[in-house]
Amino acid sequence: MRLFSLLSRYVSRSFLASFGGTFSILLIIIMLFDFAELQRRSGSKEINLAAKLTMVSLRAPYFLEQVFPFLVFVAGLYIFWRMNRTNELLIFRSTGVSLWRVILPISVTALMIGFVDLTAFNPLSSAMLSRYEKLEKRYFSKSKEDVKVSHTGLWLSEKIGPNQAIYRASKINLRKLEFQDLNIIITSPKNKFVERIDAKTALIKNNRLELKNGWDTQTGKAAVAFSNKTLETSLDKNKIEQLKVHKGVLSFWKLPPYITLLETSGLHSLKHRMYWHSMLANAFWVGAMIVLAAAFACRPHRQGKTVLIIFTGIIVGFFLYFFKDMAFALGVSGGLPPIIAAWLPPLTTIMVGAVLVFYQEDG
Repeated sequence: MRLFSLLSRYVSRSFLASFGGTFSILLIIIMLFDFAELQRRSGSKEINLAAKLTMVSLRAPYFLEQVFPFLVFVAGLYIFWRMNRTNELLIFRSTGVSLWRVILPISVTALMIGFVDLTAFNPLSSAMLSRYEKLEKRYFSKSKEDVKVSHTGLWLSEKIGPNQAIYRASKINLRKLEFQDLNIIITSPKNKFVERIDAKTALIKNNRLELKNGWDTQTGKAAVAFSNKTLETSLDKNKIEQLKVHKGVLSFWKLPPYITLLETSGLHSLKHRMYWHSMLANAFWVGAMIVLAAAFACRPHRQGKTVLIIFTGIIVGFFLYFFKDMAFALGVSGGLPPIIAAWLPPLTTIMVGAVLVFYQEDG
């Protein structure tokens, strides 16, 4: 037990050092490529260097989160390969230590990193991405269309000629494209009030908004009641769905209440529910990736083809990411329940890795 305790601490510290190095290298690569892309997009726009560096720094954590399980996988491959090359694994196993006693402490450490990522790093990444999107809109976006779902209702905005229209509705029926308790505020390009329209219901039909039973208030005029009124609009079902908040700006903790708001507002929440389950599954997937890394990096050197086997492991890792994207797409489309679609990649990874490790132990 004492040997196992010392061994656990040793391999865990070694993995943490490997993870830290891999994390730093990947962060630098991501920031360099993102800065180059930002330079290309900026073109002749007058954006100072400080603003560009700020934007790159704000988006880097989001990119890191997207490749986090693969980052852990590469760190695991390296640490197992190093222990194998220096014959540490051979020494451990010659003293009667099972390969699993080396794998499990590293896998548990990876799981702890995964939960830190889920509970702390993810909220930080989401807040930074939200700030990035505001800067991106300021410097690059020409679109005046936006959407927000809050406890006060569904908020949309669009450009109508030279003016800006802001919509607030208590609820929307996407099948009928019908708003309930709709308020519309129209402002001039100089952000001055032009008109306010309040309607009990409103229906989008043929690029026109048909409003019923409401009041129309214009600048310098008294409010006028109406039973029917039409207004030009560019909104449709696809545009409303596409305008929904980028899921990346919502943290693991904020997603459940936001999903409730979407459902209350009449919007589809399947994609966001799938994203929430996927984030939770990723925290466990990093532990499974360690088992898979051990399966490819712990092959004895005397058997040869070590580099080829590790390269094969990297290809398998990429394939699992592709498989995860397929499962995610099936979950979003309704082809699979979100729980199954989210947990299928981790379960597949742990089963494949465990089978290969058991084969090595028996062999």
